Amino acid sequence: MIVLIGFMGAGKTTIGYLLAEKLGLPFVDIDILIERRERRSVREIFDSRGEELFRELEHDTIVETLNGPEAVVALGGGAAEHPGTRLALESALVVYLEVDYDEAVLRIGHDTYRPMMANPNIRTIYERRLPIYRRTATLTLRTDGRRPEAIVMDIIAKVTTPATVPSGTRSVLVAPMGGAHQVHIGPGLLNFALDLIPNLPHCKKAFIIHTAQDRQSALLISSNFDNSQIATKLVVVPDGEKAKSIEVFQMVSEELARASTHRDDLIIGLGGEPICYLAGFVAATYSRGMHLALIPTTLLGQVDSAIGGKNGVNLPQGQNMVGTIHQPVSVITDISDTTLHCDYEFETGLAEMIKHAMIADSELLELLRVYSKEIMERQSDLLGKAIFLSTSIKAAIVTADEREQGERIHLNYGHTFGHAFEQLMPPNPDRHGYAISLGMMAAAYLSRLQNRISYEEVEIHKETLSLYGLPTSAHFNLDQLNQVWLKNKRFRAGVRFILLDGIGLPVGPVEATQDELGQVLAELAN
Repeated sequence: MIVLIGFMGAGKTTIGYLLAEKLGLPFVDIDILIERRERRSVREIFDSRGEELFRELEHDTIVETLNGPEAVVALGGGAAEHPGTRLALESALVVYLEVDYDEAVLRIGHDTYRPMMANPNIRTIYERRLPIYRRTATLTLRTDGRRPEAIVMDIIAKVTTPATVPSGTRSVLVAPMGGAHQVHIGPGLLNFALDLIPNLPHCKKAFIIHTAQDRQSALLISSNFDNSQIATKLVVVPDGEKAKSIEVFQMVSEELARASTHRDDLIIGLGGEPICYLAGFVAATYSRGMHLALIPTTLLGQVDSAIGGKNGVNLPQGQNMVGTIHQPVSVITDISDTTLHCDYEFETGLAEMIKHAMIADSELLELLRVYSKEIMERQSDLLGKAIFLSTSIKAAIVTADEREQGERIHLNYGHTFGHAFEQLMPPNPDRHGYAISLGMMAAAYLSRLQNRISYEEVEIHKETLSLYGLPTSAHFNLDQLNQVWLKNKRFRAGVRFILLDGIGLPVGPVEATQDELGQVLAELAN
C-alpha cells in the first residue's frame, strides 16, 4: 500500500493519479471517498459535525482502505495528526510530499472546498503538522518547482528497488503505464532471484517455465524459494519456436488450472526469446492476468525480448500473431558464463544492441566499435556494460510509449526489411540476427537515398555490423518482398519504414517508392 501525505497543495491528488496509472493500481482519494459515501462535501461535513467528528470518520475510512486491496491512497492534509491513523500507517509505504507554506497557499488560492482555508491560523497549522509528516513518512520528497511526472518517477524507483541488491548489479527502471519494474543486470543473480522479485503478499505458487536446456538454472531458482511461503513447480516446454505454439500455451494453462492457480500467483519465464514470449502470454491471459518475472538466458532475451512487455504465440501464418502487452514485476539478467547461452540467439542479440546504438546512443555505439573483440569473447565487464546501455535505451523508449503509438515504433529500425528478408532466407539457426543486420543496412541505404544520412554514416553501419561477423550484403527479389510486406501488420496502402535523419535520430514511418526500393536492393547486393 502506498500512502501520500502532506499539506494542502502538495500535489497528493495529481501525483496519486499518475502514480497509480504507472503502477497499475487503483487510486483512492480519502476526501473524495468520504464525500461519495456521505453524499456531501468535506466542507459541509466540517460545518455540520465539526472537525473532531470528521477526523474520526476520516480515520475509520483510512483504516478500512488500508485493510483492502493494494492501492495508491491520498490522505487529507490533517489525517496524519490522528494517533490511530499514524499507527495504521506503519504497515504502508508513506510518501510525504513536502511543500513550502507560500507555495502551498499559492497553489490553493481561494479554494472554498477546503474547510481549513477558513481558519485564520493556517500558518500555525502548517508548522504544527510539519514534524508529524516527517516522523510518519517512509520517504520524503520536495515538490516545489518540480514536475509531477518527475516526482512520480522518484517514488516508483523507491517502490521497485529491492531491499537487497547484490554487489556489482546495475538496475534499470522501466516505468510504462500499468507496469513499472526494475531490470537487474549482473553476475550470479540467479542466486538472488527471490530477493530481486518484489514482495507479492498474496502469492502462494510460482511456476518456472523453461526448456530442458535450462533445467539446472530452474532448480537453482526454485531453491531460492525453499524457506519462503511460495511453493514452486517446474514446467518444461519444447525448445525454440516450438514453445510459442497454441498447443504449448494450452498445455501450460491446463497445468495451471490443475494446480488451482490464482491471479496472485507468479509465472517465471526462464530462457530465450520464445520462453519470454510464451511465459508473458500465459501470465497476461490466465485468470485475466498474473504476476510475471522474466529471467532471460540469451543475449536476445536480455536486450530485447524481456524488456517492454510484448508477448505472444505463433500461428502457421506467422510469428507472434496472437499476443498482448503485459509487463513483468521484475527482470533478472544474469550475465554469468554458466547462465548466458552464447551459442543461441547471441548474434541476434548483438544485432539488437547495434540497432539500439544506431537509433539512440553514441556511448553504446562507441563501446561496441572500440571493444568488439572483448564483447565477442564475452568478457563479462564489457558485455555487462553493453547490455546495461542497451537495456537503458529500450527501457526509456518503452516508458515513454508502451503501446507503440509513438516513439516505440523507432525500435523497428531495420525490422521491416529484416522480417521480410527472414521469410525469404533458407533455414539457419542465426537467420533472424542475419536478417536484422541486413535490414539495418537496407534502412541505411534508403536513408541515404532520401538524403537523410551521409555516406560516412552508411559506412559506420557496415563497419559496426562487420566487426561482429554480421552480414551486410545479400540478394533479394523486390516482387517477392512486396508479397511478404502485404502481410505486415503495419501495412496501410503500402509498406513504411523507420529511417534515420542521422545516427541517433530515428524518423518514421516513412514511405518509399518502388524505384527507391529497387535501388536499395541493388546497393545491398554489392
